[in-house]
Amino acid sequence: MNLALPEVVRENLRWFLVGGALLIAAAFYFLVFATDPAEGQQGGPGQGGPPPAIVSLTAVELSAITPNFTAPGDIVADRDSVVAAEVAGRIQRTLNIGARVRRGTVIAVIDDRAAKLARDQARTEIARLKSDLTYQNRLVGRLEQLLKEEAESEASLDEAISSRDQTRARLAAAQVALNTANFDLSRTSIRAPFDGQMVERRIEVGEYATPGREIARIVGRQGSEARVRIPIAAAGSLSPGQEVTIIADGQERKSRVRTVIETGDEVSRTIEVRAPMGTHNMKMGSAISITVPTGLETEVLTAPRDALVLRDSGIFVYVVDMKEKTAKKVDVVVGEPDGDRVAISGPLKAGDMIVVRGGERLRDGQSVSWKEDKKPEEKSDGKPEASSDTSAG
Repeated sequence: MNLALPEVVRENLRWFLVGGALLIAAAFYFLVFATDPAEGQQGGPGQGGPPPAIVSLTAVELSAITPNFTAPGDIVADRDSVVAAEVAGRIQRTLNIGARVRRGTVIAVIDDRAAKLARDQARTEIARLKSDLTYQNRLVGRLEQLLKEEAESEASLDEAISSRDQTRARLAAAQVALNTANFDLSRTSIRAPFDGQMVERRIEVGEYATPGREIARIVGRQGSEARVRIPIAAAGSLSPGQEVTIIADGQERKSRVRTVIETGDEVSRTIEVRAPMGTHNMKMGSAISITVPTGLETEVLTAPRDALVLRDSGIFVYVVDMKEKTAKKVDVVVGEPDGDRVAISGPLKAGDMIVVRGGERLRDGQSVSWKEDKKPEEKSDGKPEASSDTSAG
């Protein structure tokens, strides 16, 4: 029989068919895909949810940590001097920059003609005064003899003795002038104060040097120190002899504080700390860092850095319930570092198993799994030992 459709239906049949198809598709989507993701994740494979997340576990440990502070610094020579001129004169020659020098090596020479003239003049004056003194000694002797014979007055003898004594004083002054001239002559050769290297030349040949004019900078080669500036607030317990860790050229080395400069910088509020570097092949000025203790050793809970999950809302770890095999999100506060571990505080205890690998996509309460043959076992001290295997069982 023929089924007569209303005229309105016949005219809009195509739109009715399209609408019906969309309703069927929407119903199918909600039935198949619109289940609660959390329920699907929390449910096991037998409940139709996704398989448990494969993770690696480790234990929260109780460790003794000393609070410390790490600051950047550099390597400096234990001796670093700017050598200056002591006499005036024109520079005749200097060593080249970078020259290796020994103690006493001549690094620059000043024109010594003026010093030699002063020396020769002093020598001439000494010779003249010695001749005068010889004559005056003889004169005093003759007058003393004549006075005994009552052929000369006592006043004449006193005058002769006074002249002789004045000549002796002038002779002594001339001798001092000669010594001064010789000393100035020796200082026309500017010498290195210690073994090292001439790293700067601050005057050139032909320039006129005056006393105090900087000539060159010499840096010692015998020893070096690590220099770093520590905030005053973090250096309260720091003292000479205390052990520190120097990180130089990617390697750690132990040293002890040689000195703590007690006067702090008013702008940066830091104080300078120095410690011997020991034997090394690094250049002066190389960057280093020093880790110094800032408090007493205390026992705290620690976890690997990789176990920390950092989000805008805070820092947390996933604690695993070993019976239920589920991961629980626990907020923590991060403290002092301890190698590849870090101090943490929160609702945790030593021995709690936490996710160290695979926690980036976990959700609170999600089921987890690890390789059965790598399942955490009890240590001799009663603490569980975690697997680092990230493969699925």
